[in-house]
Amino acid sequence: MRGPIKQIENMRQVRFNSIWLVPLIALLVAAWMLYQNWSTQGPVITLIASNAEGLEMGKTKLKSRNVDVGRVIDIRLSEDYESAVIKVRMNHGTEQMLRDDAKFWVVKPRIGKEGVSGLGTLLSGAYIDMTPGVKGRQQTDFTILNQPPLSTENEGVRLMLSSTEGSKLDVGALVHFRGYEVGYVEKVGFDSDKGAITYRIVIRSPYDALINSDVQFWMTPGLSLKSSASGFEVRLDSLETFLAGGISFGLPVGRPPGAPVADMTQFRLFSSKESANNNVYDEFINYVFLFDSNVSGLVPGAAVEFRGVRIGTVLDVPFNGISMDALTSLDTPLIPVRARIEPQRLNAASTSGEMSLQKWNELIEERINKGLRASLKIGNYLNAAKVINIDFVENPSPITRKEFEGYQIFPTAPDAFANIETKVVTILDNLSQVPLDSTFKQLGHTLQETNETLRQLQALSKSVSQLLDKSETQQLPADLVSTINELNLTLQSYQANGQIGRPLKENMESLGRALNELQPLLRQVRENPNTLIFDSKPRVDVQPKAAK
Repeated sequence: MRGPIKQIENMRQVRFNSIWLVPLIALLVAAWMLYQNWSTQGPVITLIASNAEGLEMGKTKLKSRNVDVGRVIDIRLSEDYESAVIKVRMNHGTEQMLRDDAKFWVVKPRIGKEGVSGLGTLLSGAYIDMTPGVKGRQQTDFTILNQPPLSTENEGVRLMLSSTEGSKLDVGALVHFRGYEVGYVEKVGFDSDKGAITYRIVIRSPYDALINSDVQFWMTPGLSLKSSASGFEVRLDSLETFLAGGISFGLPVGRPPGAPVADMTQFRLFSSKESANNNVYDEFINYVFLFDSNVSGLVPGAAVEFRGVRIGTVLDVPFNGISMDALTSLDTPLIPVRARIEPQRLNAASTSGEMSLQKWNELIEERINKGLRASLKIGNYLNAAKVINIDFVENPSPITRKEFEGYQIFPTAPDAFANIETKVVTILDNLSQVPLDSTFKQLGHTLQETNETLRQLQALSKSVSQLLDKSETQQLPADLVSTINELNLTLQSYQANGQIGRPLKENMESLGRALNELQPLLRQVRENPNTLIFDSKPRVDVQPKAAK
């Protein structure tokens, strides 16, 4: 019985085989890999976007400063089908980046006013970029921005600008100081109460030290073409400004810097640098000018000059503050123009205050009583731009009104061109009243009488010569003969070939020819008086050639 029992005990003994180590090691490696994958995974965040253009599940990466920090694991529509919900698995250790101020946006090729960006994604595909959050609590739900955010590094000061004129600038438009980029437009809005476009701009540090209470801001269109009384001006700024426009700022000429300003200080945005410079003069005297001549070529912003020196600015052409009933009640039709005299253009920088303005008002009133008048003057004959010229005139017309409809009136005088036109019209009217036909007839009779007189003088001279040749005349006293000889010589000088008769005859003949040649011109002037100023030759229209 001992033999079988021993055999059974040997069969119960389990033997270890080394081949079993292979699946065991594989199991351990798989468990370690699962643990490593689980331990290196970060949280799953949810991004809400208006659309998922260019994004692919399992391929699109999430980057920060061009370093991979996550990958898209799921893309689906929201429950209301209004947006795309994107799930992103973050890498391990990125939890501190997911705070309230973290920003996400999609990087893809963009071509716009701000320039060209995202060209590298043409081959690699779009990806999601982010700026890590540093403030607030940690969270996992974010909204993807439609546009990349502007840089927030080294921010200096934020300002609010408002504009009631000019076209709108876009977010990202540059802010320049003497052509150097110092900031950008951060936000654009509209104030419905003031009817103004508002801009929130950022001036980067250290350029925020250039901002003070006296700086002025104006738009820089990039390419500007200006025609005024000073001539034509073409200005081209930088390429960025040419594409998107921009804003410039600076201190007015001769004005010292003002006090520093705080964040969100309000400034006015002017349409041009010239408009900003004209706004410096905050002390002025408003006048209404009543012109009875053509105001074409006079535009708002034109200069008011005194002997070539600018002393003011035209505001409204025509001025609509006066009712039509008041204007039609005047004896002659007049066009009202509102302008202002700006004494600060002539004052010293230290002269200011109410007393200075009052003295200027009294001085202008005194000069008006002595003959100071305003008239229209062509400042540039190339574009017919006009200015208001103020100067003393001889024998000025009496002042009929100093105020009209509650506005202070500056007396006017006819402009120089109108005086010339009046004189030309008077000359033409006088020429048209000249009896040309009767004048030429009388001149013809005078020429005939002159010829007859010369013929009679020639006959008389011949008779005297025959008398002197007779023998009886030779027996007369010597004094009488001498007198007859002198008379004969005198008569000969008045003959057609004599010293007096020949020039007289030639002059009369020349006068007749000149009057005959002048007669068609005088007839044309009488029929069409404006030929003295304008060319009477008709212009021949250019005929286009037919296609072959």
